[in-house]
Amino acid sequence: MKATEIQFALNLKALSVPQCRRLVQVLISGSASPGELSKACKLSPASIEKHLDILKDAGLVKVRKVNGENRVSLQIAKLKPTLAWFSKLKIQAE
Repeated sequence: MKATEIQFALNLKALSVPQCRRLVQVLISGSASPGELSKACKLSPASIEKHLDILKDAGLVKVRKVNGENRVSLQIAKLKPTLAWFSKLKIQAE
């Protein structure tokens, strides 16, 4: 299996979880702290941590410390194989 196919499968698995999709929707606008994500998604800190782990396992988010605070950012390049497939599917369906 090619690396892009593996990433595609990881993306679909992670994005099949509604809470993960909500996190991605927030992170598309830029990085955020777990607290900001909790507030924006109306999820508990424990739920944020659980769902960030799912996204991290898929390689879709990266967490780094900035001025002593964890910042979560979306790794949009990892979504490209999936986005390209859906775009191709949409064009074929039209």
